[in-house]
Amino acid sequence: MRPRLLVLWRIGLAVAAIQLVIYSIIGYGISGVHTKAWDTFNRNAYVIADVDDKVPYKELINQRARQAGINGQIVASLIRAESSFQPRAHSPAGAYGLMQVIPGTWRQVNEKANVCLGRHPGECTVECYYNEELNIRIGTLYLSQLVNKYEGNMVLALAAYNAGPGAVDKYGGIPPYDETINYVNRVIGYWYELSSYSLPYTIFAEEQWECIRTAIGWWCLVTLLGVVWIARRLHCCYHSWRWR
Repeated sequence: MRPRLLVLWRIGLAVAAIQLVIYSIIGYGISGVHTKAWDTFNRNAYVIADVDDKVPYKELINQRARQAGINGQIVASLIRAESSFQPRAHSPAGAYGLMQVIPGTWRQVNEKANVCLGRHPGECTVECYYNEELNIRIGTLYLSQLVNKYEGNMVLALAAYNAGPGAVDKYGGIPPYDETINYVNRVIGYWYELSSYSLPYTIFAEEQWECIRTAIGWWCLVTLLGVVWIARRLHCCYHSWRWR
């Protein structure tokens, strides 16, 4: 009984170690692929590139992106991720329009840019937020402000656009929120579709590897629980934590 438990305990430790190594290797691999994709994206963030006729609101996007010094394909990709080009989109969080701008952000940008100056008396209304031209202009200017804040790092600017600059500053990078990480990857994936660059991975392959990594993580946890159970049995058999 005792020798058999010792063998199972040693095998369990070895299997758990192998699982942890595989889990880590897959994690580093996915992280490396993201880094490569993000580096290519960042290097071309300031390359002026217009969107073509296939993209809705082409003229507005190209005009406002050029004025803000941002790649128009990035603006189009952000709009696709935010609202799927639906001008009257409204999120539960209170964001409006094509670029899903919240009223607080709208006021912050509008105070400096005077986008609505002379268009109406008083404060901006919901109809301002839903106006395609105004929404793209405000959203693009805000994205430009975030890019400047993060010294040209468009990946961090996108993360801040989704989660807020406070979250990015708090974590010193992309916040560990699944929503934000998926959002950044989605925008970058759309940009690769619009640009002439080849995506260094497919979304399908990434999802498959994430599923495999998750499965290995759970199996490792089960293995470790088994090792703990065997260790308790050995302790009961030997009446000690020293086994031979």
